[in-house]
Amino acid sequence: MADGEKAMEDAGPAYYMNLDEILVTLSGKGRKQSFLKMRVSLELENQTDEARIASVMPRIIDNFQVFLRELRVEELQGSQGIYRVKEELLARVNAAARPAKVKDVLIGEILVQ
Repeated sequence: MADGEKAMEDAGPAYYMNLDEILVTLSGKGRKQSFLKMRVSLELENQTDEARIASVMPRIIDNFQVFLRELRVEELQGSQGIYRVKEELLARVNAAARPAKVKDVLIGEILVQ
């Protein structure tokens, strides 16, 4: 058995919480507006954290919106850009949900137009 498989086996079951679709206007210059639409799921450390996350959801969405609206289209290009967005969203959700712990932010859909 590979080390990665062993780690996944020891981690136990995963718990996910789907967020509503997020749609924001991106920051940019010029007359043409760009939009970002994304669907995000949160991977929770345990199922009991779901109630805590739900209770602070307005703060989480606000934190996400403030960050995402400042992005430019160029910052979303490539896997490095998406990885940066995931890391920022993870830091923001954990700051809002403390003491609950979100293990990961999973992007189910992302569309830049």
